Amino acid sequence: MSEQTETKKDLPPEAMGNEKWHDTTHAVWMRSSLSNPDSEAIVEVAEFDDGFRAVRDGKSPEKGTLFFTPEEWEAFVLGARDGEFDIPEEYLTEEEIKIQRGETEVEATWVPSPLNTPEVMEEYHRRQREEAEHKSAAEDD
Repeated sequence: MSEQTETKKDLPPEAMGNEKWHDTTHAVWMRSSLSNPDSEAIVEVAEFDDGFRAVRDGKSPEKGTLFFTPEEWEAFVLGARDGEFDIPEEYLTEEEIKIQRGETEVEATWVPSPLNTPEVMEEYHRRQREEAEHKSAAEDD
């Protein structure tokens, strides 16, 4: 559940009237393993227990956060898969063009943002261990 249940006076200004707002203080921000640290911006995503997502620029998180409902996120992902947001090739390197065209095998995974706090990373690792234990138990059945 979102933090909308907090009293109005406790919410930051950007939360006022924003039904999608979630408290990101302890969010685990993830980015693609293909993110280039030298690029102008790096997209980071946080997922909440209720399926909402938050998106920010990992190079400049102070610029703000966008929030998406589960339905909006699904529409975005489907659009991305269909190439709706592809970058014009004149702005890409040869390697990036091959990746965007699907001409090269690359495995992208989600990795934690280096901007996550130590407390957030501790929680991330706890969840990873818990998921591994559940997976192992399911395989034993």
